Amino acid sequence: MGLVKKLLSLALLGSSLRGLALGQFDFPQEDIDSGKALQSISATAKANALARLETAPTEGCTKENVRVRKEWRTLPGPERTAYRKAVECLMNAPQVYENVTDGPRSLFDSFGVLHYYLTPAVHNSAYFLLFHRLYVWTFEEKLRTECGYTGAFPYWEWGLDAGSVENSPLFDGSETSMGSNGAKLNASDPGGSPGGFPGGGFFPGGSGGGCVTTGPFTNYTVNFGPNTARNPLAYNPRCLKRDLNTQICAQWASLKNTTETILEAPDIALFQANLQGDFRWPEARKWGFAVHGGGHFAIAGDPGGDFYFSPLEPVFYQHHGQIDRMYFIWQNLDWEQRQTMAGTITMMNMPASRNGTLEDVLDIQPVGGTHTYRELLDTVGGSPFCFVYE
Repeated sequence: MGLVKKLLSLALLGSSLRGLALGQFDFPQEDIDSGKALQSISATAKANALARLETAPTEGCTKENVRVRKEWRTLPGPERTAYRKAVECLMNAPQVYENVTDGPRSLFDSFGVLHYYLTPAVHNSAYFLLFHRLYVWTFEEKLRTECGYTGAFPYWEWGLDAGSVENSPLFDGSETSMGSNGAKLNASDPGGSPGGFPGGGFFPGGSGGGCVTTGPFTNYTVNFGPNTARNPLAYNPRCLKRDLNTQICAQWASLKNTTETILEAPDIALFQANLQGDFRWPEARKWGFAVHGGGHFAIAGDPGGDFYFSPLEPVFYQHHGQIDRMYFIWQNLDWEQRQTMAGTITMMNMPASRNGTLEDVLDIQPVGGTHTYRELLDTVGGSPFCFVYE
């Protein structure tokens, strides 16, 4: 808890610092605040990636078969519904960990087991961005190969909902959403985030906290967790809870913060520090818990607010799709200089460990495959990826 308090105090101390090192870009502040600048650099990144692909197609990836990931609200209603049904399909497919037989019940749950096992190595470490790129892509592949999904993979642009997360097309409780907010709890009621992400109890509560009340996933059973349980993988059936929080979304995951996080980072070390609000970098302290924490805490609840088991929240994958989109944009604004890795192989370098390298191997069996981190750098490299973001 001492580390959490230090992190919070440093984040708040740095929140008033300003300054924008735009490098080759020169956007007026109003365009940064409105998202116009983000649209511009996103289009540039996509065009750069496709030009690279046209010049040097691979056996597995060409301009003809490259997939385009899209923001949730741009998908037609039937496509959003098909995506949600594919997620529900994974919740009914067999889990794949033969030695974990108590809590996990489904292939969807298996992704939660994988994240639980690897959390200390793939957060605030050299592996954060590339692990989650493979993790989200593997989830997408299972939606397609196991459940027949054929549409675009959707991400969530948090900043578009900084005025009201509750009214987001992602959370409005309609049939084309991913379910509603949780029921509103009184201040004395238990609920919210079960001690997972740093900062629990320090932040203003959201507008829900209880079980999802309307639309998809009202009958979804969270089968195991939380991380604070004596046996986190033991069977512990309960409802999906959400505590949507517009204030946190607006403060940490705005269009402005998303854009400046990308533009203020000349190298991978500072980019991932800005993205995660890593207080070890003085330049990153002004971001608080940054867009990564902001997106997670804008959902919160159980398991969305659990650092280890947040993938058991169905919208985890839209949140981390946006994180990977930011990484894609940052990389493709200067591709030749941005095929690098920085950091050690333990969270916050505790315990102290060696630096990660692109030749290190990431093995996510039995959920997915095995790759070197170098293979995961390029989303149009064809080994294994073939996608861009619009």
